[in-house]
Amino acid sequence: MTSERASSPEPWETRRSETIVSDRRISVRADDCVDARGRTIAPYYVLEYGDWVSVLAIDTVGDAVIVEEYRHGAGIVAWGTIGGGVAEGEDVAVAAARELREETGYEAASMTALGATWANFGNHTNRVHHFVALGCQPTSEQSLDENEDIRVHVVPFEDLAEHLHQSYHQLTWYKAEEFLRTTGPQATGRMRSVRSSSGSSVGSET
Repeated sequence: MTSERASSPEPWETRRSETIVSDRRISVRADDCVDARGRTIAPYYVLEYGDWVSVLAIDTVGDAVIVEEYRHGAGIVAWGTIGGGVAEGEDVAVAAARELREETGYEAASMTALGATWANFGNHTNRVHHFVALGCQPTSEQSLDENEDIRVHVVPFEDLAEHLHQSYHQLTWYKAEEFLRTTGPQATGRMRSVRSSSGSSVGSET
């Protein structure tokens, strides 16, 4: 349905902004805003995060490598794509490869960027950079932060729908699925090449 308003919405004017909390992980600010019709919106809280990466890893036989960990915001243990925060000044592709290695102990034969989307453009300032990692193989132990407890799972790619319940994790999967559909022969060839050179396949679960 098309709105009857003649003009499109306009950005708000920020009259005042105050930082409420700021540490190494997040900054929260409170903005006092006025919209184009003169209405005041205050305080409007904005979360200033650094950018994130979300990686859907595919092993040499075409299965998905995903992680299981406690998600405190929802208060649940859940499965999801591999990912985390991009360090200041870090290239997003480097961050994706680093998170893959740290969280799973796997490395990829190729890492393809699938584009970026806003994490939550209502009140977040950051973007999520989506990647698909092909030809993934375990090369080391996990290298987790002291407060991380992550279990690695290898599942059939077609079964991901029942495991991914975070919105942007699902989006990474959709983007990866489209990428594999449009570049299927090339992607399959890369995975088979890595599998042949390794001389072995990956097990069903780590």
